Amino acid sequence: MQRFYSPSFLSQATTIHPTTDRGEPTVAHFGDETTEYQTLLEQAAWVDFSHMGKLALTGQDRIDFLGGLTTNQMRHLAPDRTLYAALLTPQGRFLWDFTVHHHDGGEEQTVLLTEPDRLPELLQQISFYKLRAKVQIRDARAEFALLGLIGPQADRVVSQLFPQLAVDAAPPGATFRPEPELALWRDPRHGSFGWRLLIPAAQWLTMRGRLSALLPPAGWSAWEAYRLHHALPRGGSELIPDETLPLEAGLLEMNGVDFGKGCYVGQETTARTHHRGTLKKRLFQVRCVPGAAWEPGHIIHKADGKEVGLITSTAPVADVALALLRTAEWENREQEPLFVQGQAVTVCKPSWARWT
Repeated sequence: MQRFYSPSFLSQATTIHPTTDRGEPTVAHFGDETTEYQTLLEQAAWVDFSHMGKLALTGQDRIDFLGGLTTNQMRHLAPDRTLYAALLTPQGRFLWDFTVHHHDGGEEQTVLLTEPDRLPELLQQISFYKLRAKVQIRDARAEFALLGLIGPQADRVVSQLFPQLAVDAAPPGATFRPEPELALWRDPRHGSFGWRLLIPAAQWLTMRGRLSALLPPAGWSAWEAYRLHHALPRGGSELIPDETLPLEAGLLEMNGVDFGKGCYVGQETTARTHHRGTLKKRLFQVRCVPGAAWEPGHIIHKADGKEVGLITSTAPVADVALALLRTAEWENREQEPLFVQGQAVTVCKPSWARWT
């Protein structure tokens, strides 16, 4: 955490509030998490994602190797296209999700960006599948820093930072290399989730100084609130390992599955639940009661106490939580209201949801 306490790009009056996210150090906020959240909603800010997990794959078989494991079509991965995908159990339950990026930093490699707490297990699992494939896999956490430019004015800031790029009409996953060793892409899950900058770790301070000349920083608390506002599912929260069917939590809407590709681990269950329409649960937003002290794991129930859903994510400064809920209960909410800790709640579909 030492890097957060005297960076040259912050005012000496700025107070850094450190925290950990799933065991890894980051910044909770820079003095006012509510203002930072509003800045993300209404303008733009930069967010540090450098504590996230990173794996690098090299070798001539790496694309076909990943293609046989993951939910997306890895042959669509390209220098100008970044993907989102997941690794499932053979029964089609969620294990890991990750952004997949083609990176050329002196050698061609595929970089997986994932949750920080289960990176060692992901490395072990992928290595288990490697067998004789010509693939080398390494922990790349120390090699890269990852930054986000988030908010409705983020495109304008990207254009100021890299005026040679035409980014306004760039779709999710569109990827650019505006400078040597620097990669920029629009989040492949959804256009509202901002831009990401992947840079060598040694350029951490320099790039943050450049960003801070254009827009303010926002800490992890503000990002989590923004994530809930836009109903962005997160691995380990909405996507629960060994439990969640990935389509329940929006993997299809997040551009994370390709039903036209060949076999992968868990494909049969994923395809069957999609084509037969047999999913019984979905991801919803739940409007919080002011002052409610909700926590992940709190139950959504009906008036008779029957459990019908589960709160998966909350944020102190957000007015919304995320939950996995039985769709039948949501459809019947006018006749049978829903409650959390005995308080009546409003439940709504994410704006990105395609299902009816």
